[in-house]
Amino acid sequence: MFDVFTDEIELLIKDGLANLYWYKGDLHKTWLSSKVEVRLVTEIKNLRSPEGSPLTKRDQMDALYERIRTIDYNRRLEISRNFVRVLIERESFVPQDRGHQIQKAQLAALRLRELLGKQSKEQEVKQARVIPRVQSYDEKRQKLHERFLDSHNLTPQQKGYALEKLFADLMEASGIPVERPFNNLGEQIDGAIKYEGRYYLIELKWTADKADPVQLRNFYVKLLGKPDGRGIFLSMSGFTSGAVQTLPHGKEINMVLLDGVHLSNVLFGHYTFKQLLDHAVKTVSLKGEIYCSHALEKS
Repeated sequence: MFDVFTDEIELLIKDGLANLYWYKGDLHKTWLSSKVEVRLVTEIKNLRSPEGSPLTKRDQMDALYERIRTIDYNRRLEISRNFVRVLIERESFVPQDRGHQIQKAQLAALRLRELLGKQSKEQEVKQARVIPRVQSYDEKRQKLHERFLDSHNLTPQQKGYALEKLFADLMEASGIPVERPFNNLGEQIDGAIKYEGRYYLIELKWTADKADPVQLRNFYVKLLGKPDGRGIFLSMSGFTSGAVQTLPHGKEINMVLLDGVHLSNVLFGHYTFKQLLDHAVKTVSLKGEIYCSHALEKS
């Protein structure tokens, strides 16, 4: 509905309502149903022209608008909107007398519909031009950090689900393409990321116990079934010494290990996940160590 009433719209309302009804009583009923005060309706009904004759319906519409311009803006807006609805929602325009020029009301209604449609399209264009503010990485990271702290109060099962969503949201905030958890031929995959042209499957654990060699071997086997399979195993409670020491020996290294301290450093803003991943890949490539330090080397 109109938010701004121009001179043209006001003129269409006056002409439309004045010609919509043959009897003045019907016009006055419309005023009342459109929230015009009874006192005002009575006052205008009793007005006379300079010659002493009753005002025509069109003159009464002029008199009405002269008076409602002095009332509260929102009330004035409500009345005018109600008048517009009466005209544009009218389905049939049937004259009540041979002299009833109801076609003028019909033309006014058509023009009001046209103007209303034009105004709606203009509003849509304006809204489309409004570019929503994009949150910065630090703003997103801060919100993720708050979620991370809240997650510590969850049950063990809830923590696992929270970690899956938190990790995926962190990847999106970091500009890293991510696949959310999925099932592949009976295998439950906690997600995957694409970094520097290569895919890394994700294994996420948030339990009270550290990840042991059996869990790492299971993930290792899962990766072997994938072409160029690589993985990231994130255990919030860390890893047993046996898990870290025994896995690389006699096997092709295809994963890196991260823990809750690594993730906390990212969420606290000490470094980004991309910087952490570069550090982890460098450690495994140059030193053959699948578990990297928490402190990144200064370049």
